Amino acid sequence: MTKAVKSAATAVALKAERERDKAQALQDYQDDQRARQANMARLRGLRLAKERAEAKKAAAPRTASS
Repeated sequence: MTKAVKSAATAVALKAERERDKAQALQDYQDDQRARQANMARLRGLRLAKERAEAKKAAAPRTASS
Protein backbone atom coordinates (compact mmCIF):
# COMPACT_ATOMS: atom_id res chain seq x y z
CA MET A 1 0.00 0.00 0.00
CA THR A 2 1.13 3.50 -0.66
CA LYS A 3 1.38 6.05 2.08
CA ALA A 4 -1.71 7.91 0.82
CA VAL A 5 -3.83 4.76 0.80
CA LYS A 6 -2.69 3.83 4.32
CA SER A 7 -3.49 7.33 5.51
CA ALA A 8 -6.95 7.21 3.93
CA ALA A 9 -7.62 3.76 5.42
CA THR A 10 -6.52 4.99 8.83
CA ALA A 11 -8.77 8.04 8.54
CA VAL A 12 -11.74 5.87 7.60
CA ALA A 13 -11.04 3.54 10.52
CA LEU A 14 -10.77 6.46 12.94
CA LYS A 15 -14.00 7.96 11.65
CA ALA A 16 -15.78 4.62 12.07
CA GLU A 17 -14.42 4.31 15.60
CA ARG A 18 -15.63 7.82 16.46
CA GLU A 19 -19.08 6.97 15.11
CA ARG A 20 -19.20 3.83 17.28
CA ASP A 21 -18.08 5.85 20.31
CA LYS A 22 -20.71 8.48 19.55
CA ALA A 23 -23.44 5.86 19.28
CA GLN A 24 -22.32 4.19 22.52
CA ALA A 25 -22.20 7.53 24.36
CA LEU A 26 -25.70 8.37 23.18
CA GLN A 27 -26.97 4.95 24.27
CA ASP A 28 -25.34 5.36 27.69
CA TYR A 29 -26.88 8.81 28.08
CA GLN A 30 -30.34 7.53 27.14
CA ASP A 31 -30.01 4.58 29.53
CA ASP A 32 -29.03 6.96 32.34
CA GLN A 33 -32.00 9.20 31.55
CA ARG A 34 -34.41 6.24 31.63
CA ALA A 35 -32.96 5.02 34.93
CA ARG A 36 -33.21 8.51 36.43
CA GLN A 37 -36.84 8.86 35.29
CA ALA A 38 -37.73 5.43 36.70
CA ASN A 39 -36.12 6.28 40.02
CA MET A 40 -37.94 9.63 40.20
CA ALA A 41 -41.26 7.90 39.46
CA ARG A 42 -40.56 5.32 42.17
CA LEU A 43 -39.67 7.99 44.71
CA ARG A 44 -42.71 10.08 43.74
CA GLY A 45 -44.94 7.06 44.32
CA LEU A 46 -43.42 6.44 47.73
CA ARG A 47 -43.82 10.10 48.68
CA LEU A 48 -47.45 10.21 47.57
CA ALA A 49 -48.25 6.99 49.45
CA LYS A 50 -46.65 8.43 52.59
CA GLU A 51 -48.59 11.68 52.23
CA ARG A 52 -51.86 9.76 51.77
CA ALA A 53 -51.15 7.68 54.87
CA GLU A 54 -50.34 10.79 56.88
CA ALA A 55 -53.48 12.56 55.67
CA LYS A 56 -55.59 9.52 56.49
CA LYS A 57 -54.04 9.34 59.96
CA ALA A 58 -54.64 13.06 60.57
CA ALA A 59 -58.25 12.79 59.39
CA ALA A 60 -59.03 9.81 61.62
CA PRO A 61 -61.09 10.75 64.68
CA ARG A 62 -59.01 11.03 67.80
CA THR A 63 -60.04 9.13 70.87
CA ALA A 64 -60.55 10.94 74.18
CA SER A 65 -58.53 8.51 76.28
CA SER A 66 -56.24 11.19 77.77
